[in-house]
Amino acid sequence: MTDPSGHLLDSLTGRQRLFDRLDRIERRLEEAIAYFAIRSNRVSDSQSVFLGDHTAVTFLEGGIRILVDTRSIDIGIHLLTLGRWETGYTSLFTRLVKPGDTVLDLGANHGVYALLAAQIVGPTGRVDAFEPNPRLAHLVDLSLRLNGFSPWASVHAVGVSEAAGTARLVFVDSFSGGGSIAAPGTQQTQPGVDCRLVALDEMFADPAYRPDVIKMDVEGHEGRALRGMRRLLERAPGVRIMMEFAPEMMARAGVPAAEVADMLGRLGLRPWMIDHEGALTGMDWGAVLATASGIQNILVAREEPA
Repeated sequence: MTDPSGHLLDSLTGRQRLFDRLDRIERRLEEAIAYFAIRSNRVSDSQSVFLGDHTAVTFLEGGIRILVDTRSIDIGIHLLTLGRWETGYTSLFTRLVKPGDTVLDLGANHGVYALLAAQIVGPTGRVDAFEPNPRLAHLVDLSLRLNGFSPWASVHAVGVSEAAGTARLVFVDSFSGGGSIAAPGTQQTQPGVDCRLVALDEMFADPAYRPDVIKMDVEGHEGRALRGMRRLLERAPGVRIMMEFAPEMMARAGVPAAEVADMLGRLGLRPWMIDHEGALTGMDWGAVLATASGIQNILVAREEPA
């Protein structure tokens, strides 16, 4: 003999399972719609416009306008098609920068970091970007002006080194991210331009100038740049430096990775490895030197960032 209450219980359980399944499907559809809506809006609302003379204007994801050299197939093409560059790295950078901060962007390239910093620090802060490639420096300057950031953010069309002088900046327009200062004594036959070099200790001699965040991407010239900014770093106790650590490129520039690590260590600065999503892993300088190969991104600070 069957139990009617059992059939009723089975029926209610089955209906509940069906409702639960439909609810899950509905949530997934909502997530999918939101996912594609954001990306379709980016395509329709953030159009790139060609302006002539190898120049286009487009938008970063946050709505910042940026001028791009259309010949750049490494950085430029990402900006024109996606509106972003180095997502994990920039996400950490924007977490570090606060309103009112003083920020240095060394090796600004198209100015992504300078623009992001300028938007965050606002009129009470300051951004100084450095880019020795005159073409890119001009684009950064125009981008800062276009977004209304120029009252508190500027770009200097010079390279950063250990002393004032001149050097050969080697680059090709199609690979804008690979420009580098030629090592002293090397033949000057590669494509590029002569550029002016400055030492930050001399340029910012005012003791009131204290950077909070520094982004440094100078293709192996880090050691020479750091030699010229030791006093600046000494008087900035809370400074945080996001930089590339590339032993082979550092050696070619004449300041080995071990000397760079020793210099930073003597200033009381400790390293953290940055992964592709912007997460940090604490290390000591010995471990960094032991594991460093190719190019690694590190954060350098006296205390672990909150």
